[in-house]
Amino acid sequence: MVSMVLIGRSKFGQNNRISLVEGLPDVMNLEVGDYVEFHVVNGELIIRKETKKYSGFDFEGEEIRENLINLEKSKTEELEDEDLDPETVEERARQSYLKDKADRQKSKMR
Repeated sequence: MVSMVLIGRSKFGQNNRISLVEGLPDVMNLEVGDYVEFHVVNGELIIRKETKKYSGFDFEGEEIRENLINLEKSKTEELEDEDLDPETVEERARQSYLKDKADRQKSKMR
C-alpha cells in the first residue's frame, strides 16, 4: 500500500503561481534560482528539485529523500499521537472533504 501524508497546503495564485509550504524549501535544500521539475506519475503530480549528478550519483537527491522521509515520519507520528483507528481518521477526512466540496459548490453558484 502506498501512503500519502499531507504536509501542508498552498493556494493557487495569480500568474499560475503556487507557494511552497513553510519549511519545505529547507527540507528540499532549495535556494533562490534553483530549478524545480514537475513530473506526472499515475495521475499524481511529483515536484522535485533538479539536482546535480556526480559521476552519475545523486547525493543531494538522496539527502532530500531522507529529509522528506523524516518529515513524513514526523507527520505520521502526529496522527498516531491522537490514538485514532484508521477508520476514524478516514471518516474525519471524508467529512472534511464533503464539507469543502459543498462549500466550493456554493461559491460557484454565487
